[in-house]
Amino acid sequence: MNKKEEKTLQKFAAPLGLSVDGKNGVIYGEYEGYHVYLIQVNHNSYSFAVNFSLNKAGELPQQDEVKQIVKESKDIIDCVIQGYQVIYTLRGGMTVAKTVDKLGLSLQTISAFLHKLGYQDTCALCGTNESDVSLYTVEGSPAILCDDCFKKQQETISIQTREQRNVKEAILSGTVGAFLGSLIGAGAIILLGQLGYVAAISGIVMAICSIKGYELLGKKLSTKGIIIVSVIMLMMVYVGNRLDWSISVANYYTDVDIFYAFRILPDLIREGYLEGSQYYGNLAIVYLFSAIGAIPTIMSAIRERKQTQESYKM
Repeated sequence: MNKKEEKTLQKFAAPLGLSVDGKNGVIYGEYEGYHVYLIQVNHNSYSFAVNFSLNKAGELPQQDEVKQIVKESKDIIDCVIQGYQVIYTLRGGMTVAKTVDKLGLSLQTISAFLHKLGYQDTCALCGTNESDVSLYTVEGSPAILCDDCFKKQQETISIQTREQRNVKEAILSGTVGAFLGSLIGAGAIILLGQLGYVAAISGIVMAICSIKGYELLGKKLSTKGIIIVSVIMLMMVYVGNRLDWSISVANYYTDVDIFYAFRILPDLIREGYLEGSQYYGNLAIVYLFSAIGAIPTIMSAIRERKQTQESYKM
C-alpha cells in the first residue's frame, strides 16, 4: 500500500489504540482482551471487516450465538464463521471522523457481547488459549496464531517455496498459453469494435488474458516470460485491430471478403479510402490500454510472489 493509504488507516487505528501494518494494509492489535485485525472492504464508505479468533470452553464458536449481535446492531451488518475465526463486517461513515466513532462503538459492542457469552481469545488453527497467541503475517495475510502454529506455518511455507523454485518454467507451453489468451483479447477488440466502441477495455482484456495464459501453462512468470507475453500482445493487438477494420470494410464493400480486406487495408489507408488518423488513433488507444492492463497485472504477480515469502510477527 502507498503512504497516503497508510496514513488514512492510521487515522482509524490511533483512536482505537491499534496499529497499522503498512505491508499488508491492515489495522491490528489487542482490544478489550482480544487480538483483532481490521481489513478495509469498501474504500468509498470506509466499511471494515474485523477478525477475531475465538473459542468457548475449548469448542468452536456457535453460529447462532455469535451472529445474534448482527440482529441487534445496525452498524454490524454481517458475520461469517470460519473454524475458530469470527469475522464481523462493520458499517462505516462518509467521513474519517464518523467512521472512527462507528468503529469504536462497534468494537466495544462486539467485545462486550463476546465476553458476556464467555468467548476467549484463541489460536485460529489449533484453538489454544495459551498466552503466546499473537498477530502474525503469514504469506502476506494476517492471522491470529500461537507460536507453535506460526512455526509450523513457516516450515510449510519454506518447503513450498523450495518446491516452487525447483519448478522449471515451461517456456513453450507458456508461449502457447499467452497466445491462446491473446486470442480472447483479439476477440474482444473485434467484438467491441464492431459494436461501435473505441476498443479501450479490450486492451486490458488482452493484457490480463495473455499474462494469465502464460502463467497457467508456463507454471511461472519470469522476466523472459514477460518479454514473450509483451511481444505476443504487440502482435495480437495489431492483428485484432486490423481484423476489426477489415470486417468493417467487408461489410461496406459486399464484393470484398474479410481476408482480402485484411490484405489490402494498408493500400486503402494510403489511397484515402479509409481515414488513416482514425485507424492509427484507434490502434494507439488499444496499445495504451494494453499497457495499462499489463503493467499492474505484472506488478501484482511480482508483488504476490514476494508476499508469499513474507511471514513475520506484527
